[in-house]
Amino acid sequence: MSGGISSAIELHEHQIETAWRVLQDPVQRYLLADEVGLGKTIEAGIVLRQLLMDNPDLRVQLILPPYLVEQWQRELRTKFRIQDFTRADIRFGRDDDSSSWTSADLIVVDEAHNLARFAGSDRPDLATRYEHLAEIARSTPRLLLLSATPALHNEQIFLAMLRLLEPILHRHTTADALRERLESRGGLGRLLLGLSPGLPGFLLKERVAEIVGQLPDDDDLAALADDARRAINETNKVKLTTALGAIHAHIADVYRVHRRMLRTRRTEALGGTYRVTGRAAPVPVAIRDTALAEINLLLDDWRQEVLGANETDPGALRELGRDFAAAVSLSLDPEALRQWARQRRPATGEEESILERIDAGLVYVDRLESIVRPIVHELVGLLGARDRAVVFCPSASMAEELAKALMDETPRLPVHLHVSTTPPPEAEQQVRGFEASKAAAVLVADSSAEEGRNLQFADLLVHVGLPPRANRLEQRIGRLDRWDPGRSGDRWRSQVFLDAHSSFLGAWFRILNDGFGIFENSVASLQHAVDEATDAAWTMLLTDGAAAIGTATAAAKSTLSEELAHIREQDALDSIIATAREDSVFQRLAEVEARQSEFAALTDRLLASGEGNLRFSKLLDPVHSIGSYEAVQWVRGKAEFPLVPTMRLLRDFAPLRGHRGTFLRQTAVGGDDLHLYRYGDPFIDAVSDFLRNDDRGRAFGMWRWIPGWRKAEQTVYRFDYAVEANPFDHLASASEGDTLQGFGLDEFALRRRSDGLFPPLITSLWLDYRGRVVTDDLQLAALSHPYRKPRGDEPGGDYALNRGRIRYAYEVVSEDRWAATWRKVETAAQDIIRNSDEVRQAVARGLAAAEQDQTTRLRQLRLRATRSSDAEREALQRETEREVAVGHAIQRAIASPSLHLDSTGVVIVSGRGLDQDETE
Repeated sequence: MSGGISSAIELHEHQIETAWRVLQDPVQRYLLADEVGLGKTIEAGIVLRQLLMDNPDLRVQLILPPYLVEQWQRELRTKFRIQDFTRADIRFGRDDDSSSWTSADLIVVDEAHNLARFAGSDRPDLATRYEHLAEIARSTPRLLLLSATPALHNEQIFLAMLRLLEPILHRHTTADALRERLESRGGLGRLLLGLSPGLPGFLLKERVAEIVGQLPDDDDLAALADDARRAINETNKVKLTTALGAIHAHIADVYRVHRRMLRTRRTEALGGTYRVTGRAAPVPVAIRDTALAEINLLLDDWRQEVLGANETDPGALRELGRDFAAAVSLSLDPEALRQWARQRRPATGEEESILERIDAGLVYVDRLESIVRPIVHELVGLLGARDRAVVFCPSASMAEELAKALMDETPRLPVHLHVSTTPPPEAEQQVRGFEASKAAAVLVADSSAEEGRNLQFADLLVHVGLPPRANRLEQRIGRLDRWDPGRSGDRWRSQVFLDAHSSFLGAWFRILNDGFGIFENSVASLQHAVDEATDAAWTMLLTDGAAAIGTATAAAKSTLSEELAHIREQDALDSIIATAREDSVFQRLAEVEARQSEFAALTDRLLASGEGNLRFSKLLDPVHSIGSYEAVQWVRGKAEFPLVPTMRLLRDFAPLRGHRGTFLRQTAVGGDDLHLYRYGDPFIDAVSDFLRNDDRGRAFGMWRWIPGWRKAEQTVYRFDYAVEANPFDHLASASEGDTLQGFGLDEFALRRRSDGLFPPLITSLWLDYRGRVVTDDLQLAALSHPYRKPRGDEPGGDYALNRGRIRYAYEVVSEDRWAATWRKVETAAQDIIRNSDEVRQAVARGLAAAEQDQTTRLRQLRLRATRSSDAEREALQRETEREVAVGHAIQRAIASPSLHLDSTGVVIVSGRGLDQDETE
């Protein structure tokens, strides 16, 4: 998966395996549903880069929230270098403007739940927006939806996303049916969560039996349960852990809510390898101003008036609680609170009078002097010399005023602004400038920066007041609680400014802290329960005032605890199960990455520093830092070029002139506009393609002079073969190829699935002129030496058999027999490789894996079909037919793998040297 390994990202198992699942599926339509902060954008970026490498003419339509367009553009440029693919058509569209959306080869929709909630909307403009998305999704072969919104309690939104992925399969599914399905899985999820190897054997046997009893028709599960019982009887902890993991993985694959949803959740195991910045409880700072005391009294008057008029109507109290929450959240923003009072429609004459008093009483409150300047004074004292602080304000106008006051107070302090009135490109520039600051800096924002922004590099999070909804606060905190490779374990700090006179704002802070626990742990996966608990808390504060703190805190704890149990049950079925297999894609990439230094040294010697190199000009030090390899170097006013044909120089290397690159992944991750020198990078791929197709790369001839060589001159042939299983090389007939194409299969994806089951081998042989494998230790030692040009001051060395020297080779193997001998030895090499133990064993492993893979996939589809409606069964039947065709093609390819000659050469080992003045 060169698209992943050549990206300027840290390699994390959950992201690599998620991207691989998409890429090896011939039908690439998925919902990426990782929890907030786990890297859905990275997963989509890996998929996008790989697809661009497969097809440089790819057409891509991205549909993004307006304030994330520039952020996506930057991420895709710096991490995935989409600018290298000049022939591709990559369009960035806003999710609030459907006029620019078009069908493509791939559609990516970020925060897809925002559009899914418009399905069936009463507003024609919103319903039309979703319908347009559904229309272009149907005519686009690949679709990635990104959303962390959990399915439980969001069934209507989730169903709308499923219909985008598989419209035929879900055309008759209802939200009620989906809700019933989710709820029915709860018991199974609870049982899975209880499968712990540390439990007593008798209890584990009972739980395994309960799981089998719930799924009596699943023969595969029954077999896995037998394995678990045997491991329990043998008291073999290793076997037991493996067996229980296999049960979990099987059930998760077969009974997940949707097979095209890929979800990773935050766990302790994940936290050990995927560093997030964590959370910090804010330190309260009280703003003491007499004008604020009046605000609190006026709000309490309003609370008591509306309560008296509606105390017997639970529905009205719930809505009034939300209105009360909005007012309290504006306690530190008198101008915004006045606007709230003017916009509210009073239900009684007394309420109208109170609202007029709020409006009139706040006219004389000077927000700048009473609130903003005290906050600025405190904030300046909080900032360290290199602290970057994010300050969230209740309104855009207050944010603008606070930013200006900060600049007036500390003219040399960089202050950046991100508010709803800022055009998105300018907002992106403000964030980038804030991130680039090496000294203290401040980003002042309103709610426009609460969703999607990556601010994990900040050191201080400041809340001016608190948002009225806990889910909004979770989104806000999630901007900082994200993966950050640069943070060395130090958590960011947090402050919250509260009105010293407002018992309501203080009460809300305590409920959030003690009841929701939101400042210590993410509640992103509990959105529905958080909303319910938020409404309940504000209803209690409305009816009982600040005295409701204890009751509201306990209620929030209980609601979230119960919901967390349900979510864990669902996640037990839907989350991707991390694999510990040594042959997993991530493990293979990790093994390759572990040889980074070796790859760098070998490549550097080939390009510029070793004997017989290609004569590229190395600038600076890309092996240990940052540098490049240039195609032209000037020596004493004369241009010198590498040993690459002019056509290739112009086509492949000239466009890369002036690029900067590195072999160090960490340097690339932390840099900007850097090539990461790996397979998949355009420079490395250009070199690779040259070596693969140029005679000097694929074929070589060498006369090796070894002083003191007493044997006869030996002609030895070298063959390097790639052994691969390519399904399209082994079609039983042209009609089978048409069948595979008729299913709309992606050829590259099919090859990737084959590679996953039969990892390609590179095998090398040295053969003598009779086609026999060289086994003589003396000969092998002579052949193993690296290439060395002859030097005048010491005997021995290697001569390239160019046109001037080939006549010496013909003395050993005559010219008329030269080609035929080489071809005869090549045929022998192919027979030896095909019948070698290495290839036979690889074929046996691959066939076993392919048969098991197909059996599992077909059983999963058939088990799903037994639980589906007639319409769903029809779609699943077609998918079953597709899997049968794919499985047969892959198994045939593995049974008879293809041999692709990577390189070949001849070495004549001799005790004599050649004339050294022959043309090089």
